[in-house]
Amino acid sequence: MTITLKLIKDAQGCLYFQELERRIWASPDDDLIPTHVGVTVLKNGGALLGAYADDGPPETGGMVGAAFWWLGSDARPIAMNELSPAHDGAALKVCSHIAGVLPEYQGRGIGLKLKLKQRELVLQQGLTDRITWTYDPLYRANGVLNIHRLGAYCNTYFTNVYGDMTDALNRGVPSDRCQVDWMLNSRHVVQCATARPQQIDWLEQPLHVLPTTATVHGFRQPIDQPIKLEGAPIAMPIPADIGAIRRTDGALSLAWRLYTRQVLQEAFASQYRMVDCVNLPNQGWHYILALS
Repeated sequence: MTITLKLIKDAQGCLYFQELERRIWASPDDDLIPTHVGVTVLKNGGALLGAYADDGPPETGGMVGAAFWWLGSDARPIAMNELSPAHDGAALKVCSHIAGVLPEYQGRGIGLKLKLKQRELVLQQGLTDRITWTYDPLYRANGVLNIHRLGAYCNTYFTNVYGDMTDALNRGVPSDRCQVDWMLNSRHVVQCATARPQQIDWLEQPLHVLPTTATVHGFRQPIDQPIKLEGAPIAMPIPADIGAIRRTDGALSLAWRLYTRQVLQEAFASQYRMVDCVNLPNQGWHYILALS
């Protein structure tokens, strides 16, 4: 299978992107990126990058994956009663809003190709070397890609940031999200982009591993206990397959959401940040939290 990456430039491409959204996220029509918004973003410094396969669906123009982004900053919101808000020193960044691959094409490295091409294009644009995006930290595959493979880090947690969502992947649980920072020219990210990320044996360090227990359905369940925020790295467990949990046990899905929220908010407030996502031998998948 040959995958070709192409920048989308026109309204027709944005329509194909809408069909891709429907198929990846089972999004209702009122949740799709409007064509006029997409075209406006493309004409004003943002981009829509499509991944095309030889056997891709004709309804998407052959597109099997995409990444969508625009320029932004961390500036404080503009107050309505201020005619000239003071500049607070916030730097320009790229806000990456959507990246996804059709389910039948996942597991083939297409998402990685999209993100690495995004890095290349943003650096070529020459306006910033920082990209941020949000993702659900309970989706283990996204954590592995974002934190381990791409070398992004996270120290920002948003609670129910998008409100109640109606697409198939997010329906029924608070829309908590981690915001990752991808520093494109950092030594770690350059290593991840040009070779392979360095493999760290976290068990060789004084690692504080948070426990889980088995449920009657065979899933793992988090255990509430005090977190030792004393300087050693922390291994916070995450489900191997949160999608399966959401389909079978809504109460356990919510328990994972609230547990992850509590641990990450406490750790980030104590200057820890998320630096890796690994499978610890005989203990399952964990995020590694280390002091900044």
